[in-house]
Amino acid sequence: MSNAKQIEYWNGDAGKRWAREDGTMARLLRPVSEALLAHARPEGSRHALDIGCGCGSQSMMLAEKLGAGSRVLGVDISGPMLQVARDNAAVPGADRADVAFLQADAATHAFDTGNFDLIFSRFGVMFFDDPVTAFSNIRKAMRPQARLAFCCWQSMKENDWTRIPVQAALQHVAPPEKSDPHAPGPFAFADSQRVQDILQSSGFCDVAVQSFTTDMRFDKAPTLQQSVRELAMIGPVSMLLANQEPEVIERVFSSMEEALTPYYQDGALSLPGAIWFVTAMTD
Repeated sequence: MSNAKQIEYWNGDAGKRWAREDGTMARLLRPVSEALLAHARPEGSRHALDIGCGCGSQSMMLAEKLGAGSRVLGVDISGPMLQVARDNAAVPGADRADVAFLQADAATHAFDTGNFDLIFSRFGVMFFDDPVTAFSNIRKAMRPQARLAFCCWQSMKENDWTRIPVQAALQHVAPPEKSDPHAPGPFAFADSQRVQDILQSSGFCDVAVQSFTTDMRFDKAPTLQQSVRELAMIGPVSMLLANQEPEVIERVFSSMEEALTPYYQDGALSLPGAIWFVTAMTD
């Protein structure tokens, strides 16, 4: 999906749906956010940029980590999600950094040169049309010896929380056309060596990639049936179900319920997830 289509997608029904589901997503991804923050070692940073901040839950966590006297700017292309972020940031908080949000494409936006000492992103950097150009633009906005820290998904086959639902859905809907595995999308950075090459070509040094695994826990819905529908609306299955007839969608849900039954325990659906934690520095 090109940058232009990404902007259209995240400002349309998808962005509105994710904005409505902000509480669910914040709970689901909080363990990842906490682990990434610890891995990023942001202590001492004074001005941070959160790329692909969405509804801003991780931006607020970063602001609490940096503390008063620091600044966090969250940038995203989605207007609906940024409205949620701004509403959340309007709630007063003691001893946290100042937080602001900007609707822009980080790949091309003309940030002030040498402005940030930390670039942070939770699943926000895999959607660039031209990753080298995008990261080169981001690097220009960083100070010398500034730190980059982000996470991205490993391959779908390593992520049962997406693989199993997609396999269930494909029993009833046609598979999407095969595309370049490196095309912009959730799994564009699954190849860790490619990620290292992109960052080095963008002028970064000390690039490191570390594997992180966790259980993706969907614990809001009280039944398996509701959990399946929640998962289908926020994962890759949602694109497969677009424009499908209601009876087809119900058959997909039924197959997902059957496949996911072993993963539903104690009122929650929990499936393995596999992530890359990536860090790099500027000269």
